[in-house]
Amino acid sequence: MNPIWLASYPRSGNTLVRTILFQCFNLKTGSVYSNDLGGNKDLENYVGHIEQSEDRSIAFPEGSLPIIKTHTHHKGSNKTIYVVRDGRAAAVSLWEFTNPKVSMTNIIEGKHKFGNWYEHIESWEPLSRPNTLLLRYEDILDNLDVVLIQLSSFLERDITCNQLPSRDKIAGNDGKWVRKKTDWRKVLSEADLKRFNEINQSSLEQLGYI
Repeated sequence: MNPIWLASYPRSGNTLVRTILFQCFNLKTGSVYSNDLGGNKDLENYVGHIEQSEDRSIAFPEGSLPIIKTHTHHKGSNKTIYVVRDGRAAAVSLWEFTNPKVSMTNIIEGKHKFGNWYEHIESWEPLSRPNTLLLRYEDILDNLDVVLIQLSSFLERDITCNQLPSRDKIAGNDGKWVRKKTDWRKVLSEADLKRFNEINQSSLEQLGYI
């Protein structure tokens, strides 16, 4: 069976969706990146992460689905869950994750290996791409029950649990992959926000963020 991609721009809720798949559907997931969660075993167990073998293969449990996380640009026609988050919030979270290695300016301009927010969305075209479920990070936080139904229908799997442990509790135990909430309005300078909007205006409008 071909992999099911769990795709997103970095810091857009990919780890959260992986957690939902494990905690609410009993589906473990892998990643195209080795040592994906920094070797944090508690977090790996909470998320349901399957680490790569030495040959970079991923051993999914029998009867499971081969769901694999990626932040790369569009990859073929495989069935895909695409997670999108307000690009301003994603940019701030990525800056906090990579700081001081990558500046806010370079994140906004896309001068790093994942490119800018607009390019990533244009690459995957989640609103029109066949066999694709588009999930908004904000909807996951506000309407988990609806998101669970969408995932259940898309993956043809029954929901086993309707609740998640507190995000703040997990963030407190990790602090890197799962961080406490930050308000992008308090971080982006006026110049940064203006430049971000110039680059990403069409996608912000298309996805209902402005």
